[in-house]
Amino acid sequence: MLSLAPGGGDGVARLADGRALFVPHAAPGDRIRVRLTQSHARYARAALERVLEPGPDRVQPPCPVAGSCGGCAWQHLAYLAQVRAKEGFLVEALRRLGGIPDPPVAGVLPSAAPLGYRNKAQVPVEAAPDGSLRLGYYREGSHDVVDLPAEGCRLLGPAVDGALRFVRGRLPGLGLRAHGPAPGEGSLRHVMVRADGSGRALVVLVTRDPMPEAARAAAAAWVGQAGIVGVHNNLQPLGGNVILGAETRAIAGESALREDLGGLEYRLSPTSFFQVHPAQALALIGVLLAVRPWSPGERVLELFCGIGTLSLPLARRGLRLHGVESHAAAVEDARANAQANGLEATFAVADALKAFESLPEGFEPDVAVMDPPRKGLDAALADLLARRGPRDLVYVSCDPASLARDVKRLASGGYRLESCRGVDLFPQTPHVESVSLLRRG
Repeated sequence: MLSLAPGGGDGVARLADGRALFVPHAAPGDRIRVRLTQSHARYARAALERVLEPGPDRVQPPCPVAGSCGGCAWQHLAYLAQVRAKEGFLVEALRRLGGIPDPPVAGVLPSAAPLGYRNKAQVPVEAAPDGSLRLGYYREGSHDVVDLPAEGCRLLGPAVDGALRFVRGRLPGLGLRAHGPAPGEGSLRHVMVRADGSGRALVVLVTRDPMPEAARAAAAAWVGQAGIVGVHNNLQPLGGNVILGAETRAIAGESALREDLGGLEYRLSPTSFFQVHPAQALALIGVLLAVRPWSPGERVLELFCGIGTLSLPLARRGLRLHGVESHAAAVEDARANAQANGLEATFAVADALKAFESLPEGFEPDVAVMDPPRKGLDAALADLLARRGPRDLVYVSCDPASLARDVKRLASGGYRLESCRGVDLFPQTPHVESVSLLRRG
């Protein structure tokens, strides 16, 4: 019997010898024909060759490249089945990895917009065999680019999709070659587009080397077309899978966007983190505000605060807020956002492990809020919080496995998981966001 595996979201069944068999693009209840592709001591992998009898939750994917593009893995699943599976991922991770027999998971909040929701795209560039530039997402399990369909990506919001299509047709005019695996081969690595709720878009061209003047002039001419209000060049000379480098140079137009979220205005610099699903980000804030009683005057330490997406709604409730973030541009945005909204909060550029060293004088936190990257908390940070953290921790997570691991680590300091609520910020994928309350004592 097929079920869904957390992490990659593959279908999973059991072979006769008890090993798990993982099958991408399978759905619960399917009867399928597969071809074995990998065999290991504890598990095997297979490719789906034919659906003999579809399960009750299988649907026709709306995107023509859904079976090959690795951008989203679940377009073949009915949306409510996706939400149920994500709740199961949270429960299973907290039970199996967190050591909690009966995890207090209060469901997953579904999205009203499971398609066309993303306000940002980060798209790799590859040289096609004929020498042209191919723009798309990586094929599942590889670094081969699947060309974007002519009708665009189904997950992108209209402003991002429109700007990306515009840029796609004008990349040849830049005279840049696509970056390749060999040293010194090409320069253009990724195209990033982000848009705000008003349909204004920033374009970031990620290159290994600074763009030559002729390319910069050609890109500058994009401003004012297809909703593009600014173009920037991010430099990423390093290898590996990290998309953005440390330096971003303005080419033309505006340096930031403005996003309204729940009556608060946020400045978004080109490379600062912001949730990709604005409507569900607002829902996430609602869950955060409801996770515990917040009393005016309470002191809140926020780790990984970004541009203040979670900070400002708390500050608006009369809480004393100090945020810590290692990305300097995001901290600049957070300070500007607090000032623009008439709110009092302090922010520091610091690694989360140094958060307690950055506290304003006399500021002893009553609550710590954290929204770490997918990998979760470093072991040293989890140990520090277990020793020194305040009574309440509010943990916003985008990965059930790292959340469960950290919940178990924090239990060594006397913290107990009081509640966990999922929010679906990433429809059509197996990823799920959650808000958890841990309380000491």
